[in-house]
Amino acid sequence: MKKQIYTAYFILVFCVLSSLSGFAFQNLPNTVSADSASKRAAILGIPTLDDLAGDWIPMEQVANMPAVHNFHHMLVVNRDLTSYFYYPGGLYPWKKGHPMTTLTIDGQEYPATETRCFPYKALRRNQYCNGTSVETDTRMINEARNVMCRITATNTTIVPRRITLALRVPGKLMADGIGVSNDTQRPGVISIVRPARKPDAVAVEKDAIVWRWIQELPKGGTMSIGFTAGDEVSAKVAQTNIDVTKWAASFNEYFDDCKTNWENRWADAFIPGNKHFSGHLPTLKSNDPALMRNYYVGVWTMLALERTQFPVHKRSFITSGEREDGTQYYWDASMQATAWALLEPVGMKATLRRWLVQNPRSGQASGYALDLRNVKGFDTNHYDHINGYAFDACTIFKTTDEYLRATNDRAFLDEKLENGKTVLETLDALATDWETLPKGHDGLADYGENNNLLECAPAYINCIASCNAQDIWMMRQTAKWYVLHGDGMRAKELDAKAAALLPKVMSLYKAGDGVWNAWQLNGKRVELRHCVDFIYTGNALKRDLSATQKSEMVSFVKNELLTRDWMRAMSLKDSAAKNSDRPDHGPMGAYDGWIPLTVNTMWNLGDPAGAYAFYCRTAVVTSEGPFAQAREFYGPNRTGYDAPVRIAERQGCMKECISGVAFSDVVITTFFGFAPEAGSAGILADPSTSCPFSGELYNIHFNGKEVTLKADPKGVKIISER
Repeated sequence: MKKQIYTAYFILVFCVLSSLSGFAFQNLPNTVSADSASKRAAILGIPTLDDLAGDWIPMEQVANMPAVHNFHHMLVVNRDLTSYFYYPGGLYPWKKGHPMTTLTIDGQEYPATETRCFPYKALRRNQYCNGTSVETDTRMINEARNVMCRITATNTTIVPRRITLALRVPGKLMADGIGVSNDTQRPGVISIVRPARKPDAVAVEKDAIVWRWIQELPKGGTMSIGFTAGDEVSAKVAQTNIDVTKWAASFNEYFDDCKTNWENRWADAFIPGNKHFSGHLPTLKSNDPALMRNYYVGVWTMLALERTQFPVHKRSFITSGEREDGTQYYWDASMQATAWALLEPVGMKATLRRWLVQNPRSGQASGYALDLRNVKGFDTNHYDHINGYAFDACTIFKTTDEYLRATNDRAFLDEKLENGKTVLETLDALATDWETLPKGHDGLADYGENNNLLECAPAYINCIASCNAQDIWMMRQTAKWYVLHGDGMRAKELDAKAAALLPKVMSLYKAGDGVWNAWQLNGKRVELRHCVDFIYTGNALKRDLSATQKSEMVSFVKNELLTRDWMRAMSLKDSAAKNSDRPDHGPMGAYDGWIPLTVNTMWNLGDPAGAYAFYCRTAVVTSEGPFAQAREFYGPNRTGYDAPVRIAERQGCMKECISGVAFSDVVITTFFGFAPEAGSAGILADPSTSCPFSGELYNIHFNGKEVTLKADPKGVKIISER
């Protein structure tokens, strides 16, 4: 019944919004008041921020609590009603950051029993506080070191009564007798907390200050209090106090602005010629609520992870908010490559200049991720094996290739990078990096051990199909760029290398099962039943696989990996399943990015209907909020097809993750087939493929025009270019 209500609601909402999508987007204001900001989404025909919100979730079902982002920082709310974790510079492992301000109602502290996630706020509530219902709303001011919390208490009894709310703030009382300062949460940093309205009483306790408000409430009557907090290095304490005092004095105005700024950023993301982004995303219109939901929640995820304070570019996208400030993992970010190229091509190009000089085998931090705080420098050491992630070479390559194809920025191929090489020369180096790696059976490249690959799949090591297949794809793709560049000789060399490697990779296929083997350096041939081989080998070799092999591979995924609402990264039948319980890569859950990547490969291997149906089934998980690093199955039925699923927190899984933008990316590149190729005039991958849905994708910016695509069971076609 819950799913039926969910479906009916979104059909109604999105049909109404979609009917408005014919307005001229370029005429919308870019800087607007709070009232007009709330109308921009409706004019655009996209969901509002409140439409995007998750459901109220019982706290006992939540493993990873809701987060709030303000385009500089994030916070994660706690399991009580008012405290939170906020630590600019890196929240994980969990650090308090600010004083843990806690609430009592008539002298009693109550836990939050439910929580709800919005793009601009996190709600918590307990409706049963001995005759009082309490709901709290936590937000952050745009691009500021700030937290705001509003507390609303309601008398739920049938008689008038006096209610006492109290906030306990760890720290010292300031000179004005109200504000609280705290220098114990972070070395060299002082936090200041102030109430939104003057307390009726202030008490000094050991290591804490208590503010109390007492109010007579009629039956159903409400009272509201709030507080705001800010922090800075100790030398800036005076300015911090000025800021927090200002925020507290105009609490309602700043509180509302938290939403207004998010609304404007949300609308800007879809408006050609907006004043914030250097590009824009397409607007999706469809009567399928699940398709609409996943697409727009993917964009929400992307904007939540936008950061505007890093020197690489003022509009950057981090991997997850909890990680060390400015961390951008290549692998995760590669999954949003086309969406990134459409929304922020200028920032993406600036970032790729840094990606392309990094050493894909590095043993330094850059062997996994880019630090967006650094504008130059790279690891010049030569390593005879991979020290970082084995997928670095192909994900850096893939992201650059998608930028080139989506933007048609061919001049970038000739641009010289910090290391003196051109972009094309660097693509060539990435595509052929495997040639000097250690070799295993039949000359297949050794891609390292567990820490280089899936980190929790002990058998997924050494000469794996996925990375070796990506080598074939990269060489073929580089050959296309060389042909376009007028170097047919190098193109032929690369195509010949790919042709020589192909049978070696194909020999790893296990006929009849639809899975791939790996050769380990101990001489063992090991069967692997994991989605990563399906995704990366299937896509790289989609033109080389036979119809039987494609069918077998899709059957493996549908029979062993897909569940009702999610998927297993590893099959329960994999020999390592009992020893691989991490939510993102094991059998008891999946990294969020694997779902749209699996959908893409299923579609490309000949099952668009199955791919689309699975994609839409997963929309139910967004009741918890945006896309995360991983979701896990939980409870006694966790091995079942209908196992309940939630955002994971254990073993280092983060709240939001940029890989979740792939839920939007796959709509653009796969369902609507926007996939320009090097040297091809067309922009559609396969316009004749019957689509198992109907919809339009407006304003795809390509080659100086805004293109609109229409998809239906007859295929995909361009219906306008302007």
